[in-house]
Amino acid sequence: MFCVEAEGKADYHSCFNSNGWNFDIGRRLFIATVGLCLVSVSRVALADLCPAPSFAYNPQDFASTPDDKVSAEADRFSNDGGEVILEGDTVIEYQGRKLTAQNAKYNPETGELSVEGALSFIGAGVQLESNDAFFDIDDDVFSTGESDYQLNLNGDRVTGSASAMEGLPNGDFSLTDATYSTCPADDRSWFVKAESLKLFPNEGYGTARNIRLVFKGVPILALPVFSFPISDKRKTGALAPTLASGDNTGLELHIPWYWNIRPNADATFTPRFMTRRGLQLQSELRYKNQQGNWNFNHEFLKDQVLNDKARSFSQINHQGRFNEEVSSVIVASRVSDDDYLEDLGDSVQLASITHLEQRAELIFEQDRSRAVARIQNFQTVDNTIAPEDRPHRRLPQVTFETSSGRLPLGLRTNFNSEFVYFDRDNDVSGVRIDASPSITLPIVRDAWFFRPSASYRFTYYSLSNSQEEFRSTSSRSLNSLSVDSGLFFDRLIDDRGSVQTLEPRIFYLRVPFVDQSSIPVFDSAAFDFNISQLFRDNRFTGADRVADADQLAVALTTRTIDGEDGRELFNASIGQIFFFEDRRVTLSNEDEIGTSGTSDFVGEFSTNLVKNWVGKGRIQWNPDDDITVRSSLSLSYKPSPNHIANVAHRVVRNDGLQGRTEQIDLSAVWKVSDHWRLAGRWNFELNSDSSIETLIGVEYDSCCWAVRFAARRYIADNGLDHDTSATVQLVLKGLAPLGQNYGSLLESSVTGYRDNLE
Repeated sequence: MFCVEAEGKADYHSCFNSNGWNFDIGRRLFIATVGLCLVSVSRVALADLCPAPSFAYNPQDFASTPDDKVSAEADRFSNDGGEVILEGDTVIEYQGRKLTAQNAKYNPETGELSVEGALSFIGAGVQLESNDAFFDIDDDVFSTGESDYQLNLNGDRVTGSASAMEGLPNGDFSLTDATYSTCPADDRSWFVKAESLKLFPNEGYGTARNIRLVFKGVPILALPVFSFPISDKRKTGALAPTLASGDNTGLELHIPWYWNIRPNADATFTPRFMTRRGLQLQSELRYKNQQGNWNFNHEFLKDQVLNDKARSFSQINHQGRFNEEVSSVIVASRVSDDDYLEDLGDSVQLASITHLEQRAELIFEQDRSRAVARIQNFQTVDNTIAPEDRPHRRLPQVTFETSSGRLPLGLRTNFNSEFVYFDRDNDVSGVRIDASPSITLPIVRDAWFFRPSASYRFTYYSLSNSQEEFRSTSSRSLNSLSVDSGLFFDRLIDDRGSVQTLEPRIFYLRVPFVDQSSIPVFDSAAFDFNISQLFRDNRFTGADRVADADQLAVALTTRTIDGEDGRELFNASIGQIFFFEDRRVTLSNEDEIGTSGTSDFVGEFSTNLVKNWVGKGRIQWNPDDDITVRSSLSLSYKPSPNHIANVAHRVVRNDGLQGRTEQIDLSAVWKVSDHWRLAGRWNFELNSDSSIETLIGVEYDSCCWAVRFAARRYIADNGLDHDTSATVQLVLKGLAPLGQNYGSLLESSVTGYRDNLE
């Protein structure tokens, strides 16, 4: 049915349908105009919002009935051979859509509606200001002449203009000589200009031919064909290019191409053009099957700096699960030469890598038991590390650990075991079998705990390529005893229920001395000394060394806990070990025996007593020599995600009391106005008077675009030279960013920062 209400000169109302005319003089049709008013109001409001939201649309504000009713009002109307002609101020509503114009023609038989001249149209996800339009109401398609459009594409608002536009079946759009942007309609900071543009909202992508990307009136990119996402769905096509620069590579251009192979597989291929090094080909393949996720990376180039030497990098990552009990892990990477990461990487993290790991694991977990089968190898990429200091291969390693539930009398048992074959070229290799059962009687009450424990450890070695100091077969067995105990005192400190605690703790450890000088060191090393180390039963990692001990560790902890939300506002601990015998077990026969009667003092604290402020600190102090062996102190201020400031100070003595490293680390991200944000980091080594890393970043963020720049200078892997790089990123909100990942750079440099710019 089609109804026309005439106002002004003609005071009558007419209703008709495809069966002919049916006049009902004197009866008026009320047509809701609230929807049009809301649209007008939203246009005014949109100019002040950033980024531009989707336009206001509510289909319940428009006529929409099951019988496809069409309603209209106009100044005048007439009938021309079954075609309804509307003249003057015309408003037509149908199926949740509204059209306003100065004239229109409608054919009830075919459902065709045409307009000559200017018109406005709003429907589900589309708003137009156009000239000369044709609508097929039955098929829900349209075509227009010159148009300014606004579209809601999967929740994102896009705007633009076109010399011609079509609304296709299934909600697709085709535009000719068109522009496309996610900026508000009156903001032309950036747009894509295309000879033809097609948008497929349901498929989640758009395609364009002969495009130019215009930023601030300047074309910055031109492509004959371009495909871009308009949703989170994956789509085969070119991705945004990356521009970069670095001392080792020169100017760089990355042009990635994405291939959506199938729902569970995709790949990205990236030619990387470097003015100094030449062309590098990068590839990434991602695959998901019943065994989990797989990720393969490969890079290859013929380095023109090294006379076209072939250089490569390969990596595989996998995490999977066969069932609830069995899972798998593969982590493996390899480079063609030791200098690859330094020459072709661009970060302190890459420059400081000394080993690349190759590891595969099969893990079984059930109830209180866990078994791991592992093979592991390392590629050493730091040629300053001597062969005898490089890690052994584990071919293979099998570990098993299990624990019991509560047994009679409250006893609990644990069992840890390991079989491993260590291998290293031209050095001692062999099998190590280690087993350690233990039994514990934990007695825990509200105000105290008492936890005695006893254990036995047996280790067997069968060696090949054995040196004179090591026997081909050897074994070690010993018993140990420990008692861990503590008290809990607390008191109310305010009327909100906040509590301050005082928690003394005493840990006694007894391990007899066993001569281990005839056992090689495959994977043992000394732990860093801190609060946690006070309560360990071995000061060495691995199974090659079990430290002798007759000692008592004493520690005191205090906490402040908020009475309203249970947050820990303050935590501080201090402790020391008292030795009753010398420590005779050492990693090397050349190491000195520990003869001091007490250990260093260790302490740590953390606090957020003041809103937005977080402080943390650690210290290891040698009372005999009155020096600080190791310390760190940091203070962070974060009133908002865009206002972060950090200061940290670190002191480390790595070589006894001689090799001292002292660093200061300052970092910040600070929004200085509505549009400008600054970032920086300065990591400086005081004892050598040299900078480890310096970063300066500047960001301008407007309604629908942002530009981000960072310059970095960081120390190379030789510890003497510095590399310099520059990062530029242009973010056109709604398109992929152009340039290097500025947000990722800040996340790795500024503690507490998380990038959320889209």
